Amino acid sequence: MATTTKAKPKKTTTEAKDAKKAAPPIRKAMTDEAVAKALKTLHGWAHKNDTIEKTYSFKDYLDGLAFATTVGTIAQGFDHHPDILIKWRKVTVTFSTHDADNKVTATDIKVAEAIEALPYKPEG
Repeated sequence: MATTTKAKPKKTTTEAKDAKKAAPPIRKAMTDEAVAKALKTLHGWAHKNDTIEKTYSFKDYLDGLAFATTVGTIAQGFDHHPDILIKWRKVTVTFSTHDADNKVTATDIKVAEAIEALPYKPEG
C-alpha cells in the first residue's frame, strides 16, 4: 500500500517573525552577590537555595487567596510564573528561572518588584 505525504506549506516572512517573537528570552543566572544587591531594595525577600522568596501574612484566608490571584496575574503579564504556596492567612511566593538552571535571574527580580509595587499591603 503506497502512502503519500503532503508537503508542509512554507512559513511566510510574517509567520517566521511572529515565531521568533513568541520564543521566550534567554535568561542568565545572576551571581549571589548581584542577587543580594537587588534584594536590598525588596523588603522581606530572601535568597534561599537558588530562589528568591517572601511569605506574606493576611488577616484571613480569602485576602491571601485574592493576593495569590493578583500575583499570578502579574506573573502572567511577565510570562514568568512563581511557585505560590497558599496556607491559612499566609502566602509564600518563590521565584527561580527554569531556563537558567533554576537559578535567580533579573526577570525574577523584576516580577518581585512589580509585586512589591502593588498598592494592596498585607499585614506582614
